[in-house]
Amino acid sequence: MVERMMYVNLMGRILDLDRVIEKYVSRFDIQFEYASHELPGAEGLIQLPSANPYSDAMRKIENMEKIAPLPATGQTSMAIDEALMVLDEAWEMYKERDERLKELDAQKQELEAFNKALLPFMSLKFDMAKLSEFRLINITFGKMPVSNFRQFEAFLYDDPEILFVQSDRTKEYIWGLYACPITYGEKVDSIFSSLHFERVKLNSNFYGEALSGEPERVMRQIDDKLSSVLAEISRLNNMSPDFANRPERLPEAAAVVRRIHDVYEIRKYASKTPNDFYVFVGWMSERDAKRLQKEIGDDNMVVLVNESEKIMANSSPPTKLNNLPIIRYFEFFTAMYGMPGYGEFDPTPFVAVTYTLLFGLMFGDLGQGALIAALGYYLYRKRGFSLGAIMAVVGVSAMVFGALYGSVFGFEEWLPALWRRPASDINSTLFFAVGAGILLIVSSMVINITNALKQKSWGKLLFSPNGVSGLLFYLAIVGIVLCALNGLTALAVALGIVFVAVPLILIALREPLTKIIEGRKAKLESGPAMFVLETIIELFEVLLTYFTNTVSFVRVGAFALSHAGMMGVVMLLARSATGGDRNIAVIVMGNIVVMALEGLLIGIQGLRLEFYEMFSRFFSGNGRAFRSYREMK
Repeated sequence: MVERMMYVNLMGRILDLDRVIEKYVSRFDIQFEYASHELPGAEGLIQLPSANPYSDAMRKIENMEKIAPLPATGQTSMAIDEALMVLDEAWEMYKERDERLKELDAQKQELEAFNKALLPFMSLKFDMAKLSEFRLINITFGKMPVSNFRQFEAFLYDDPEILFVQSDRTKEYIWGLYACPITYGEKVDSIFSSLHFERVKLNSNFYGEALSGEPERVMRQIDDKLSSVLAEISRLNNMSPDFANRPERLPEAAAVVRRIHDVYEIRKYASKTPNDFYVFVGWMSERDAKRLQKEIGDDNMVVLVNESEKIMANSSPPTKLNNLPIIRYFEFFTAMYGMPGYGEFDPTPFVAVTYTLLFGLMFGDLGQGALIAALGYYLYRKRGFSLGAIMAVVGVSAMVFGALYGSVFGFEEWLPALWRRPASDINSTLFFAVGAGILLIVSSMVINITNALKQKSWGKLLFSPNGVSGLLFYLAIVGIVLCALNGLTALAVALGIVFVAVPLILIALREPLTKIIEGRKAKLESGPAMFVLETIIELFEVLLTYFTNTVSFVRVGAFALSHAGMMGVVMLLARSATGGDRNIAVIVMGNIVVMALEGLLIGIQGLRLEFYEMFSRFFSGNGRAFRSYREMK
């Protein structure tokens, strides 16, 4: 449901601002607005600075808590200056360890990169220490594509100025080194560059330590050094630093800094008047606003003014949803379509019930539903995926309908059907799906009528295709079809004359009729001829929409049938694999494939029915979400 909102104006002396923030404002969810933009005659207001002077101190606390979380502390009388001093002392201890960790991490990355670079040259026999001693010969390590190496073999392999030694070969590259006299270095480098030779730099020392011996020996040296670095990193990460052993001072100081930091995070939303008053303006839920009003009732230093009616006349309040936990999960779907406008019907409870039932109708299987519910619960609880909660709910729905259908992992002989088996009577299944669709479409129209009443939109209420006229027309068409199927021709004709023709005319003339109700002149902007043409086209579109929306619900029955059919194919394949008995492996794999494929398709199709066949009839989704200052940090 959409909570009722109030626009509040909180004022007091600027010297009392911090106390008011700590005692009152910080305990409530408020969407602050800029007073200089919102209040009439507010030219003299000055927005308080947005920079928080304690941001650096908070960053220090957050970094230190990555190593050792600080225990919570109660009320404290420590001054902010003393708290900052204690924090700086602890930070110096942390910083020394942090800088050492950064240094070790840089060494680790360099060692790993050197290992990776040296690995393709392990087959070569040379002393790494000798590389820096060559003065008359250029030696370059690297790799080139196999196709370019073939060009080198064909044209340059026997060149007396070039020596190429291959060390390794893959499908794509040849690894090795080339050597040449230093006087030909520039020329040879140019030749190998044209052959797309990629250089690899091999240092003969590492952090001042000389690397000597063949590549295999050097690799062992590097591995030993890397192991030592990793051990030191692990020791520093697992150590309990000195500042964590001083809970009598640091936790208290951190609590003081956090409190003052949070105060300044809220201060930036306040404006200062020329006569040294502060002003907070913003939106609160009516429930919170009444609590705040009660709390400050005896405080002569604070004034709370409710200006909701005046502000709502010029702008719409933000929308704050408040639903039961099991329904709140489906706000994810509502947000995909849009946020309800203030005063508009919140479709979340509607989608929670209808989507859950539609999924169960289309995917009725007790065993598979239990697995989907378990997987969804795991994803939500352990991974934090909001979609996982929806999976858990619809999985339970699939279990219920699986019991009603008598289906467990595709086996229909294990349980009796408490209601019916979809495949046993295909026509009844499809007719039931259409009937359920008609009920949902009518419900959507009723919600639209309720919205129109709340918004006092009389044209939308009376003449819209989803208003009273549209509802009477649609019900009349359904009644005519039922009468015709039962041979009640006279009643069908009467319904057509009264409840089809009249509503259809009202829908066709909804634009001029709306203007008349609203007290405006019913002028045809485009002329009579164009109005008639546009009306005919719009009526055709309306009639087509009624028909297609209704027929769309056939897919609910079709998916119920396809689920039974696909599991029937799985059981047939399981028998074919063994020539008689059912093959367990085939059954397991078949269930997995059906759950993954059909579960995804049914989930998407159910959402499509919600959005296109129902939401489009009553939900605009053009509201703006309520955002507490807490979310803006």
